[in-house]
Amino acid sequence: MSELAIPNYSDLSIQNLANTLLSHFGAVPRGPKLRLDLDINDRVVLILIDGLSYLDLINAMGNSLPVSRLYRITSVFPTTTSTVLTTLFTGLSPGQHGVFGPNVYIKEIGTIVNTLSMGPVIGERDGLHKMGYDLKKLFPIKSTIFEELGNMGIRSRVYVPKGLSGGLSRITYAGAEIVEYVTPYDAIINASKFLSEYRVSFVHIYITTVDSAAHKYGPDSEECNAVIRETVDSVIRMAKKYMADATVLITADHGHDEVRSNVKANDVQGLMRHLHVPPYGDARAVYLKLSDKSSIDELTALLSRHNVAGHFLSRDDAINMGLFGETSSNVIDRVGDVIFIPNSGSAFIYLYKPDNEELLTLRGQHGGLTERELYIPLIQL
Repeated sequence: MSELAIPNYSDLSIQNLANTLLSHFGAVPRGPKLRLDLDINDRVVLILIDGLSYLDLINAMGNSLPVSRLYRITSVFPTTTSTVLTTLFTGLSPGQHGVFGPNVYIKEIGTIVNTLSMGPVIGERDGLHKMGYDLKKLFPIKSTIFEELGNMGIRSRVYVPKGLSGGLSRITYAGAEIVEYVTPYDAIINASKFLSEYRVSFVHIYITTVDSAAHKYGPDSEECNAVIRETVDSVIRMAKKYMADATVLITADHGHDEVRSNVKANDVQGLMRHLHVPPYGDARAVYLKLSDKSSIDELTALLSRHNVAGHFLSRDDAINMGLFGETSSNVIDRVGDVIFIPNSGSAFIYLYKPDNEELLTLRGQHGGLTERELYIPLIQL
C-alpha cells in the first residue's frame, strides 16, 4: 500500500474545513473541525480552484507565492470533484452522502448515474430531475451550508462558469443564489459588490482553469504550470484588491496524476463475465460490482494478463482503512464489492458511449490516492 495516502478526516481535510465554516456561522457542524486556527470574520469568500494540488502549486510558484498563510490539507476519497463539492458544502463524508464519484451505480433506479450532470450515464443533463426523482432522497443530505445560513437570515451566493448550473448544483448549492460568470475576474468583482451589501455573508467562487489544463496536457506540462501561476497569482491579486474586508480562503478539490497509460476497460476480454454492471467511479478510483460466480482473485488475474496493475480493496477493507470517512449503511453498497486503484501513471476507463474516445487521450487523471492527488492547498489571505 506504499503508494496510497489516506484522507485525514479527523482534523485536516476539506470535510473539516466545511465543518469549521458551519460552526463559524453558528450552525451545528456535522463532523470534526479543522485543527488549524483560522481567523475568520463575518464576510467569507471560499474560492475553489479545481485540480490544484499542493505539490503542483509549490512546484509552479515556489517562493513567489504571495501569501503568508498556506496550509496542506487532504481531499477525500475518491479525489474527484463531485465527491469533494458535496462534502465541502454539506460537512458530510463521502460515506455519509453517497456521491462516490462522477459515475455511481444506484440500485434504487437500476442504472449508473453521472453525478455531475445528475442524469443516467448515457442520458441527458438533469435527467433524474426531469424524470421526477428527489435528489435529496437518492443522496441523504439534510441540508447544505447555504440552506443553514439561509435559515439564520444570512445571504450566500455561488459563482460558477457559464453552463454549470443544474446537475450536481441542485444538491451542493441548494439554498444559494447561483450566478454564472464569464471569467473569474468578473466573478471576483461582482462578488465583492455582493459582499459589501451585507454585514454577514458567504460567497463561493468555483474556477476550472487548472483542472482543464491538467486533464488535457498533464500536470507535468509547461501549459499546466503556466495556468497554475497565472490563475493563482491573478486570483490572489484581485481578491486582495476587491475583498480586503472579507476573509478569503482559497483551496482545491484534488490534484492530478500524470498518466502515461489510459487503459480502455471495454477492450479487456472477459471482464463483463465477472461483473454485474460495467466499471464505474472514476478513472483512478474504479468500482467493480462482482457477479455471483466471481472473486477478487479471479478479477485480479484477468486484469494482470492485460497489464492492468494497481491496488484491489474489498469494500470492507476500504471502510476499515477509513477511505470514505464515517459511513452509512444506506449508501455504502454503492461502491461495489471491489475498489480498484490503478498504479500511478495509469488509468482504467470504461467508455459508456463508444465514440467518447477523447477520454483516452487525457494526460492528467485523478480519483486515486497518490500524494499529488490527495493533498491540496488551503490559503488564507
